[in-house]
Amino acid sequence: MFDGNPTVIQEGPGGPFQNGGVAPKSSKPPTPLVLIHDGGGTIFSYHCLGNLGRPVYGIANPHYYGGRWEGGIPEMATRYLQFIKSAVPGGDIIIGGWSLGGLVSLEVARRMADDKDRSLNLLGIVMIDSVCPVVSTPPRVQVLQHVMQWGEHTREETKELVTRCFSEAVRMLGEWTLPAWEKTQGEEEEEGLRTPPPNTRPPPVVLLRAIGKVPVAGDGVARVDIHRLDRQLGWGHYRKDLVIRVIDIPGHHFNIFHTDDNLDTTTEAIIRACLDLEGMGSSG
Repeated sequence: MFDGNPTVIQEGPGGPFQNGGVAPKSSKPPTPLVLIHDGGGTIFSYHCLGNLGRPVYGIANPHYYGGRWEGGIPEMATRYLQFIKSAVPGGDIIIGGWSLGGLVSLEVARRMADDKDRSLNLLGIVMIDSVCPVVSTPPRVQVLQHVMQWGEHTREETKELVTRCFSEAVRMLGEWTLPAWEKTQGEEEEEGLRTPPPNTRPPPVVLLRAIGKVPVAGDGVARVDIHRLDRQLGWGHYRKDLVIRVIDIPGHHFNIFHTDDNLDTTTEAIIRACLDLEGMGSSG
């Protein structure tokens, strides 16, 4: 299932199945987008997206069928950067993912910043309803673990594998320390610091935020909704300058790829997010 990482999800303009294999005449080709799997380890949801107008690659969890990341999310990010370079050896790139995929993207970005060859120019990250794991104050209501909803044709083996991956994701998030970056410009000015070396600040993040809450029993709240009322989904607790734009999308965390209406809106939001990041990159 995951023999090749990354997987080509969309060829983009000028791919072998479009325009007769000839790239369109434009000032600059669209930036490749690499999407990292969610907590379940698969990239199935990304295959459901509409045309994003650019090359799109997906990275699935190579430990989907067994094993674990002993080094946690940092080890995962180091490996995934190798995958990314195998598909996009150099030039501009955008990375991101749904839920866990957005969190891992942040760690991959830190690895890119430390990469000595500087072959890739990361324009930014598209987080698809990725909730910041930092909690400043405990929620006043009980936090409940979401009960997985399966399709009627889902095989038992698939249920077991996805559930195991989710459990591993919870373990790794519990052990993870979010990557450190240089201080913000305001902090530097307050402390009289000079501008830090390039590539030591996080890349800009466009956050897609589901506006609905996951249905749960009683008065509790799903773990993915602990920051739901915060427009930045808690990321201001980590770094105030991280998220440069929030795009609201219909649905809740677990169905933004499911219904046709939600899927169309999610597709449109990803397109807008990538264009925003490209615009920032061209003006920088």
